[in-house]
Amino acid sequence: MMPARLPRAFMSLLLLLFAFPLFAQRGALTRPVTLAQMTEQAATIVRGRVASVEVEPHPEYKHLRTVVVTLRVNKSLKGKAAETLTFRQFIWDVRDVRSAAGYRAGQDLLLFLNRTTEIGLTSPVGLEQGRFRLFTDAQGKTSAVNGARNSYLFTDSIEQGAPTRMSALSRNVIANSRKRPGPVPIEVVEESVQAYLRESGRSQ
Repeated sequence: MMPARLPRAFMSLLLLLFAFPLFAQRGALTRPVTLAQMTEQAATIVRGRVASVEVEPHPEYKHLRTVVVTLRVNKSLKGKAAETLTFRQFIWDVRDVRSAAGYRAGQDLLLFLNRTTEIGLTSPVGLEQGRFRLFTDAQGKTSAVNGARNSYLFTDSIEQGAPTRMSALSRNVIANSRKRPGPVPIEVVEESVQAYLRESGRSQ
């Protein structure tokens, strides 16, 4: 029999992850979110390398499939994160069990994590929209791209004002990204986040 406490807790998770569902994503629906919106909604924004990934049932609700990710944090942009951060994410689609919902040890990630729910679950804001994979080229330059290929990062009026508070390089990258979404230098993403946090008075 399903525990009486689960429906309320699980509904809280559903509301957290996809209020006003518009954007289809394997096993779930989320609305498109911009970088400013992700920065505002996230409880924790961290950059680091995945140390371990384990797919396992929820410790209390055994019928819920989850992935437990441990990240070695090398930079914290929002929230207080220790050197090692571990979080548990619900797996929406059975097809993602084998792939651990796309996480793997050794990945370099920038994560915009929602607040943890009362049953110990969290996820990136907008699911894969708030999970940026980091890639370093032969010249040592690191770029970030999320599950939507950065399609919505710089599209609303908040972002349109943000570049005036950034470097000329960042303004140029953001302008080009609006026309042709794709990987963005990690420095531009981090500078944008810091600008939004300064404006909201929540800078680290």
